[in-house]
Amino acid sequence: MGSAILPHMPTMTSADLRIHNQVRLLRAVHDAPEPLTRASAARRMAIGRNTAAALVGELEEAGLLHEVPAESGGRGRPTTRLVPHPAGPIAFAADVREDSWTLAAIELGGAMRVLDTGEHDRTPGVFAEIREAVRRHATGRLAALGIAMAGPIRDGRRLHISHLGWDEVDLDEQLGADLPPTAADNDARLAGLAEARRGALRGVGTGLHFHIDFDIGGTLLLGGGAQRGAHNIAGEFGHMPLTGSPLRCMCGVQGCWSLDVGTNALMRHFGEEPGYGAGRGFARRVLERADDGDPEAARAVDRNAAALGRGLGALANALDPEAISLSGLGVDLLRRRRERVEEACRAGLMEFRRAEPPRIVEGTVGEIGPLRGAAEVAFDAILTPEWLRRRL
Repeated sequence: MGSAILPHMPTMTSADLRIHNQVRLLRAVHDAPEPLTRASAARRMAIGRNTAAALVGELEEAGLLHEVPAESGGRGRPTTRLVPHPAGPIAFAADVREDSWTLAAIELGGAMRVLDTGEHDRTPGVFAEIREAVRRHATGRLAALGIAMAGPIRDGRRLHISHLGWDEVDLDEQLGADLPPTAADNDARLAGLAEARRGALRGVGTGLHFHIDFDIGGTLLLGGGAQRGAHNIAGEFGHMPLTGSPLRCMCGVQGCWSLDVGTNALMRHFGEEPGYGAGRGFARRVLERADDGDPEAARAVDRNAAALGRGLGALANALDPEAISLSGLGVDLLRRRRERVEEACRAGLMEFRRAEPPRIVEGTVGEIGPLRGAAEVAFDAILTPEWLRRRL
């Protein structure tokens, strides 16, 4: 009997293992909902305390982690917390809406502060504004940039926003070559990633998230990871014919779910032309009128909520989520019409699923979900062995 030939497996050297564990520690500090102690980091990583102490010392010397005293807990040895080093890396995150943009800085652990905001003319010229803002605020600590866009991005570099007339906008060309490593993604997917990492879907194995603004977009999350598809454009749930609309969408498809859910749908219910960039204020007034008892406004909100629930039911049949989170206008609809949303969702479920429908919850990250998600993908580019080797 001949001997089997095993494939060559690369050997991890002691130096590789050290880098691997240093990255794991940085990731643990970044992902933790509360600052870790050395002992809690060791437990989370399943390593000994001496190993944890050595890793912390190495990362402190490299200007990446810092140990500070925790608040006194009484008798015993003082506890310390692991926090970002004052000289450590930061990432920038930009959220580009149809009519405005926001730039923020994020450090290890997720602390975020807004640096700049602006309005734009709904042309790709907004990227020149983003470039200038990044240059204006950048320091030597800037290591990566994440960008959330209100539209699909094919292969991570080709942007399509049909309602703004943007087709095959080349992000590399628009952003130029002098920015730090940049990751761009769809806003709804990034909002979902933020909920999985830091919000309502933390710890959920199979989840769905939907961000509702002018229309609706979403993402499937498996084990906390947002699914991207073969060309990085998965998750265009708003462009599925889930609710039977007879209208043709600007994307070219007839009957898109987005025609019935979102601020544009509220405008249509009142005979108004959809207002990309102008519909948020109109939607807020409709919600307020519905709260005050206006029957026409109440019917419009009811229709939005029912269409949302019907679509969620159809997608739950296909994807079997444990939980579904909503952000943007979805939170407003859930707070005002939860019963209608859940009833429509249940009616759309296959009968055997109705006894245990998926939980429908408010996202907890809030309106900054896309910005927070952009920060997460920027830090994903930082917290790698390759980056750490260059840094060390």
